Amino acid sequence: MVTERNRGITGPIDKITNIKVDLGQRIVMAGTEVLGTADNISILVAETTKGELEKLLSSNEIRLVRMP
Repeated sequence: MVTERNRGITGPIDKITNIKVDLGQRIVMAGTEVLGTADNISILVAETTKGELEKLLSSNEIRLVRMP
């Protein structure tokens, strides 16, 4: 049932779109092999929530997985 209060809302209210996230210094790995280091890694996040963004920024390990 759609009410006046939530009409037109299709996703989380705290949705954030197109934000650049600076992740700082990181070790670059492929699988379990260390390939090198990076002084600063930045990514553009297309869509997230505030909670997910906080998890991303506080995480010690972030995996990038190629989408099929």
